Amino acid sequence: MRFLTWNIGKGGGKRISQIINEIDLQAPDFVTLTEVTNTNLSSLRRSLTTSGLVHIETTCRPGGPHSVFVASKVPFEMMDDSNPSDPERWLPVRIESLNLNVLCVHIPGATDHILGKDGKGDVHGKRRKQNFWDEVIRYAQLHKDERTILTGDFNTGLKEDAQGTPFELSDNIRILRLEKYTDTWRHLNPKTREYTFYSQQKGADYNGFRLDYVYVSAALRDSIVKTEHVHSVRVNKLSDHSMVVSDLSV
Repeated sequence: MRFLTWNIGKGGGKRISQIINEIDLQAPDFVTLTEVTNTNLSSLRRSLTTSGLVHIETTCRPGGPHSVFVASKVPFEMMDDSNPSDPERWLPVRIESLNLNVLCVHIPGATDHILGKDGKGDVHGKRRKQNFWDEVIRYAQLHKDERTILTGDFNTGLKEDAQGTPFELSDNIRILRLEKYTDTWRHLNPKTREYTFYSQQKGADYNGFRLDYVYVSAALRDSIVKTEHVHSVRVNKLSDHSMVVSDLSV
């Protein structure tokens, strides 16, 4: 079964038809998209349904912030597990026919502050990010003995996955490892350096970071067949993130 995750960048804008074409080229069975907005939601639904990804769920709402979108060829149900602080960035599903849990996320960056009205209810970006990671770790621990996938834009990476200083709160990645979750790409590429996002300086790539992942629990480690980064979508400016495509024998 092929899993695809991609941060499509600010809702996709006028790039949406090209974005959909690139998704189709990968022939995925399960798609997780982040930074989805209501503007292109109907186009995504219609086009991916035509491609056989007929089971769709999203946290997106009119006028809401960037959200998570899931489309699958296999039926799934929403899990009763919420993240009240950032509900648009959290989408857990259960594929009962495969005995599979999939948590699809877009973890906030440490500079993604929440500004409350008149200075009330402000949440510093780093605190917000750790709050979200706390929920991811909670979910991971709760389901670690099951067939579980964690996927999306984590906005986090270890030193070996960064040029320059890694994004903040990278210790959370180590906690996932301690809970016996496996980074599917790193598992197959123990010595390789590749990056799914680059900071920019004067309009050019500056430092690279690997921020986008497909993690699996111990029960799925032997199911990892292949995981690749599709960098052409970033190089050709369809998004500022590369796509991650992972084949699992689930």
